Amino acid sequence: MLFNINGKVKEILRIRYVTIILIMASALFAQNPDTLTEKEAPKVFIDYELIDMNFIKNEIPYVNYVIERKDADVYILITTQTTAGEGKEYNIFFIGQGKFSGMCDTLKYYALKSDSDDIIRREITKKIKIGLVRYLAKTHIAEKLLITLPEKKITLKPKDPWHNWVFSIDLYGYFSGQQKYNFNNINTTFSANKILEDWKVLNYLSYYYTKNIYKINDSSIINESKSYSGSTNLVIGLGNHFSAGYYLSFYSSTYENILISSGFSPAIEYNIYPYKESSTRKLTFFYDLGYVYFEYYDTTIFNKLQEKLFKETGSIETNIIQRWGSINLKLTGSHYFHNFKKNRLTLHSDISLPIVKGLSFKVFSYVSMIHDQLSLPKKELTEEEIILQKRILATQYSYYISIGFSYTFGSIYSNIVNPRF
Repeated sequence: MLFNINGKVKEILRIRYVTIILIMASALFAQNPDTLTEKEAPKVFIDYELIDMNFIKNEIPYVNYVIERKDADVYILITTQTTAGEGKEYNIFFIGQGKFSGMCDTLKYYALKSDSDDIIRREITKKIKIGLVRYLAKTHIAEKLLITLPEKKITLKPKDPWHNWVFSIDLYGYFSGQQKYNFNNINTTFSANKILEDWKVLNYLSYYYTKNIYKINDSSIINESKSYSGSTNLVIGLGNHFSAGYYLSFYSSTYENILISSGFSPAIEYNIYPYKESSTRKLTFFYDLGYVYFEYYDTTIFNKLQEKLFKETGSIETNIIQRWGSINLKLTGSHYFHNFKKNRLTLHSDISLPIVKGLSFKVFSYVSMIHDQLSLPKKELTEEEIILQKRILATQYSYYISIGFSYTFGSIYSNIVNPRF
């Protein structure tokens, strides 16, 4: 018995020795200078959540990546806007801090809608490489820089046979099921857009169909709904701050008891900041005055099968993306002229703010005060229709809120890429 106990003690001691050796080895590896870039290399912080940081670290290994903006020598902020061809314009802002204070640049990259994620990440990485050159030039790393240029001459932009018109067709089907439940959904959209510097026209069509089947004992409960919509939006620029145009639209929804809704709304917008600065800041005031025609599937709670109304809508929106964070707020109010009590007030917010080093605050919310449900059906809904949400339900409010904090601490460096499991 004593022999067995001594054997177990020796085994435990061997395990402890091995563990200590492994810990010491890991500490030595952690201090290996090869895992960190040279101290003189610029410290970089990239502010864009959708970017592939592992790819960038592999492609640009000659800078130090830090996890906190305030620790960076070069703060890189990336913002996006949708382009005429339904692609994206990436604005890449290089902001020097500390020893590079005052050294700022902006580069742009235009991605096509058809570009793959790999193409986009490679092109963004290329722009980041170019933007970092002026900072690297002020360190001894500049001695290792090699710049090459293509030998081919730059050619003029080819003629566009489509004259800036961009067409898009999307068709999606979603199908899932279990032994006692099936879900089927079809969603299709079509758009035809032409966007120029001073004006744009957007045309849009959509169709949505969904069917849920619940199998209970020997019977089936079916929840089926469909909707379609279309719109034309013309906007003309009136200088650096004003825009004017109109909306022309139609809409149908079995869920909302709307057989057909059509409307026309002239609109105007004023932006306090020049539109060219909209990738980093905007504060707009929008107003439209419109005529709307409704025709319903069933008689409404107001004893209407159809009606013709006038409506006005106003909104204030601000969108700011800066080093200290990003704020997007939009307040929209509307009412019908036949009864001012038939109104709606909606607030959207999307906020991301760093509070102190390593601690950031994020909130996304949607809150709406609803008093304009003109299409509510008069007949009483069954329990089945209410539970399965076959028809729109009466409500005076609607909301969605997501709120959270994120705290990161420890080493300021994040150069190492390790894709192992």
